Amino acid sequence: MIKIKTVFKSIGPLHTGSDTNAGTLKSLRRQACVLAQPVQYESRLSDQQRRDAVVHICLGVWYSIDWENMRKSRMMGIWDEFSNKLIAAGRASNKYQFLENLCRSWGIQSVRNAPNVLKAIDALTDYELLDIVRHETQYICLMLRAIKDEAKERKKEDGFTSFDLPPIIPMETPVQVVRVRGDIPAISGNSIRGKMRRLAMHDFCQRVGIQQMDKRTYHTLFTGGFLDQSTKYEDFDKLEFMVSHCPMLGVLGAAIGNMTIEGELKVGWAYPLCCERGTSAQSYWEYIDTVFQTRSDSSKTEKAIALSGGDHTQQMKYEYECFSSGTPFEWRLACTATKPLIVSAFWHLLALFQAEPYIGGMGAVGNGEISMDLLREIPEGGSDEYLAHLEKNAGAMQEYWQEVKI
Repeated sequence: MIKIKTVFKSIGPLHTGSDTNAGTLKSLRRQACVLAQPVQYESRLSDQQRRDAVVHICLGVWYSIDWENMRKSRMMGIWDEFSNKLIAAGRASNKYQFLENLCRSWGIQSVRNAPNVLKAIDALTDYELLDIVRHETQYICLMLRAIKDEAKERKKEDGFTSFDLPPIIPMETPVQVVRVRGDIPAISGNSIRGKMRRLAMHDFCQRVGIQQMDKRTYHTLFTGGFLDQSTKYEDFDKLEFMVSHCPMLGVLGAAIGNMTIEGELKVGWAYPLCCERGTSAQSYWEYIDTVFQTRSDSSKTEKAIALSGGDHTQQMKYEYECFSSGTPFEWRLACTATKPLIVSAFWHLLALFQAEPYIGGMGAVGNGEISMDLLREIPEGGSDEYLAHLEKNAGAMQEYWQEVKI
């Protein structure tokens, strides 16, 4: 078995391609992990007191927002926006930076009800505040919303209410707080494998001259196939014949009917080097950033094209979490093949990926490029047998894949 352990770095922002949305924020894919070293600290506040203290701070910020000049369209998604900005502010390194980041995101110069906010900040350590914000954002927003709605029902004359929370009174005897699990952002092995598959199959089709194929055949090669009730390929000899006409299938595998070609390539998840996994002194929080993108309406600036159909302004705003440029990752992959031809195809696959090192999503807007060195892992002439096999059998392979129906 060939085992490779490598480290790569992001060049520019890197998004994992996750479809998970936190409000209007497309968040990074996260994987639950047991922490290498459990987080332990002493606190003179109970769990609920720590949450209440964070809510005190958030309420001070909330009632300091310039609501009078806010557009109604923005108000419709205000809770999602507040949640997103709370998440972004939680990437600070201490509690004072957290407050500064949160206020700056709303354009706030001074916070209302400053005494309560200061008491809450003083009652919390840096880690206590950041731990609550990072891992209990939605609960904090629910508490905030409940207090705000209650104030609205009371119809306070000035639209402001005192913080209806119990006073934060530290306990005489501190308690031990322990956290052994965490959700660490990561890049799934399946997504990396998908990028490698498309590179390998595009290269294969070009080398043997394939210009057309059935759609189901295309999905077998480029997306890993599909499972259904078909029994057409239960014959293992047919599957072996298929692999002989595309050795990359032996590396990457595919699902065909109710059968599968098990690929010899094993792709691990890529994790940031971080203290949570015991691989670095830095926390993964130091690597995460938020990208804000807009698509503006340029119709009013277009000079050469006459437009018709009325005035329909088109503008789009979106945010997504990403790994910052220079984030280091650990990554493992392996090849279990024993046949020389499949091993040679594996080495060629690594060379293709080295030449086009892009992973994750949103590549069209500049995400996903990585810097790595896989060439040092490839033995001299490692791809030769695979390339010679394609050159020798190109005609038969082209005919097979252009005619086969799966």
